[in-house]
Amino acid sequence: MNSGFTENVKEYRNRKNAIGYSFLFNVHEMINNNEIKTLSIDNIKPSKENIQNGTYTLSTTFYAAATKRDLEENPNVQKLIDFMLSEQGQYLVEETGYTTIKN
Repeated sequence: MNSGFTENVKEYRNRKNAIGYSFLFNVHEMINNNEIKTLSIDNIKPSKENIQNGTYTLSTTFYAAATKRDLEENPNVQKLIDFMLSEQGQYLVEETGYTTIKN
């Protein structure tokens, strides 16, 4: 499978020591290209475990937000949030290759 975003990161000006930013999932699961190297920080590798426990500090969080009005007017908003945080929701996050949160 080819990801245009990750290919663009890899090919950026084709410089040997260029640094790009992508999702761990893209590099290891979608592309699995040995030319792309991940960056350890203070000898801590970017792994799902290190991202979850906060020891790998160069990561970002995905946020889902809803307003108070959304929650009051649409009961499905809270149901979606609850599902995303549930065991099944986190299982699906893991199965699609992304890093789950710790409950």
